[in-house]
Amino acid sequence: MIAGDQSIAYISLNETPTYEFQFVKDLKETNEEDILLSLKESAQITYVTYAVTLNNETEAYVKTVEEAEEIVNSIKEEYNQDLELDLGILPVYTEGSDSIESVETEIAQTKLDSEVKAKIEEQEKIKAATVNGIYLAVKPISGTITSRFSEISSIRSGAHTGLDIAAPKGTAIKVVQDGTVTFAGSYGAYGYCVKVSHGNGVETWYAHCSKIYVSKGEDVTAGDTIAAVGSTGNSTGNHLHLEVRIDGSPVNPQRYLYR
Repeated sequence: MIAGDQSIAYISLNETPTYEFQFVKDLKETNEEDILLSLKESAQITYVTYAVTLNNETEAYVKTVEEAEEIVNSIKEEYNQDLELDLGILPVYTEGSDSIESVETEIAQTKLDSEVKAKIEEQEKIKAATVNGIYLAVKPISGTITSRFSEISSIRSGAHTGLDIAAPKGTAIKVVQDGTVTFAGSYGAYGYCVKVSHGNGVETWYAHCSKIYVSKGEDVTAGDTIAAVGSTGNSTGNHLHLEVRIDGSPVNPQRYLYR
């Protein structure tokens, strides 16, 4: 690295320079900048900047590795908790006039801090919506909750085993996560019902549908439309009856969705 310019990693000569001995006055001074200018035409300059990365994505570039380390250590100290955040430092080399513009440490620190906070919020959201290791990533529908888990009603023989969300007839019902359809058809008081297994003993049920768009054994992806809202079976109006089951036992869907 040339003193006075921390962005230069190294200089390579495309041609071997020729030398000529000359007598010069004792008072004449030379410096590295003059030498660099004299070699510029036959030299290839390689610049280096340091990328600060978060989960393998570049968030900012700074001039020195010391600045990058300062930023990373500060973030780790501030967010000293068990997070799935991969902070790293990566040297980036460019040639000629293609050098990457770096930013001041404070600017890089602020940007990274903002990104880390967003990642933490995302992780907390995922954690809150995860049951038995399965992330319930998609709300099946948007609507008004009309009956909650374990409620007692005269129209039921026991406590409510799911969550009722009212919505217009025909509203698309989306599957909460990847899985395999284990049942699709008429299911007694549930009316038209779709059951999807997501693995780890986690299953979701979608009941009182007006239409079903999937078949038993079909693989589905989170967000796929599997049915439409209706009022079939033991129902008093158009709504989705959503159940989340672990090893066959219903749990409160609002622990994970519609919080």
